[in-house]
Amino acid sequence: MRLRFVGSNSGGGGCPALYETDRDTVVVQGWKIDSSDQAYADVRDLADNEELLEVPRELLERFTPRPRPAASDLVTGDAFDALFTGFAHTARRLETRTHYDIENERESFDQFLSGADVDLGWFAPWLDTMRAQTAEGKTVSRVRVVPPELTEYLRYELHLAESNTAVGEDIRYLDREIANGLCLPDRDFWLFDSYTLAVLHFADAGQLLGAEITDPAVVVEHARWLDAAFHHAQPYQQFVKEHPPR
Repeated sequence: MRLRFVGSNSGGGGCPALYETDRDTVVVQGWKIDSSDQAYADVRDLADNEELLEVPRELLERFTPRPRPAASDLVTGDAFDALFTGFAHTARRLETRTHYDIENERESFDQFLSGADVDLGWFAPWLDTMRAQTAEGKTVSRVRVVPPELTEYLRYELHLAESNTAVGEDIRYLDREIANGLCLPDRDFWLFDSYTLAVLHFADAGQLLGAEITDPAVVVEHARWLDAAFHHAQPYQQFVKEHPPR
């Protein structure tokens, strides 16, 4: 069973916390209850393979995982692309995966791995869009949460980041251990104008399935996560000196 961190109200590390699993269940990390506590007399039908944990009500209210959206409810195609031209001021992203499988970039990824020159023709539409947005004074930024040893794909992304930053994107890198200490979620999302939250959903192999436009009530929490991530992350220019992609 694999866990995906959803959230914690502990303020930085430790319990309590909630996780989603890869078998459509939820795992709770909470405080152990002493076996002599009255709770064990009050509980109903506690099986031998079950245990009692205590968590704050606030944890469940703020972070209880929701069912995965149906494919038909995800924003894709032109509607997804429109998110990157329709925002007024800021587009900020948190990236947490160590690999993405994007069809358009597979050939250039193979070129990077082989040591050949990397053809970025496929990248031009995104770069043109970002150049146009930043030229209007808009901010496009992202924090990439990375492990101590970069995966081949993360090194490839680092190679591409030179082009991202050249058109005005602000890309920063955050060590996974620091991210865990900040209780950042294990999910990718874009936050537009601190108002529109687009949580990204992926297949297990890393293909983007689409974006879930979520309830505005959770925007503040995601904005707080982004504020913390950007505060602790290294700018691209500093990170790439310490981690050359090739």
